[in-house]
Amino acid sequence: MGLDNMYSDIWLQEGYKSGDRIVVSDEVDYKIWTNLDGEIIGVSVNYERADDFHYDLPIEEWTKFLEKVLGNADMNHTQKLFEDFLKNNPNLFSFEDALKDNNIKYDKIAFYDGDIF
Repeated sequence: MGLDNMYSDIWLQEGYKSGDRIVVSDEVDYKIWTNLDGEIIGVSVNYERADDFHYDLPIEEWTKFLEKVLGNADMNHTQKLFEDFLKNNPNLFSFEDALKDNNIKYDKIAFYDGDIF
């Protein structure tokens, strides 16, 4: 993606919608994005901390994460498997490292505590 736009920016411009937050931990949740036909087109993963990190993955890339990292592409099991992943990989950047290690494409934006006055 370009430096200025996250996938979710483009999805919003297209009129696509994100669903409710799916809570994975005290700090992490994700939202599923759908197009105008109700088809899943991507996912946003949010780390809500003093320093916030937000990741957008098109559905093809999210599916790779589910298969390669969580070991199950059935999205009915994602919340629990993602929760287990985070418990077993407590490093702040474990999710991002797993994406990189598996050549999974994503966009990321970070808001650091010092950015807010």
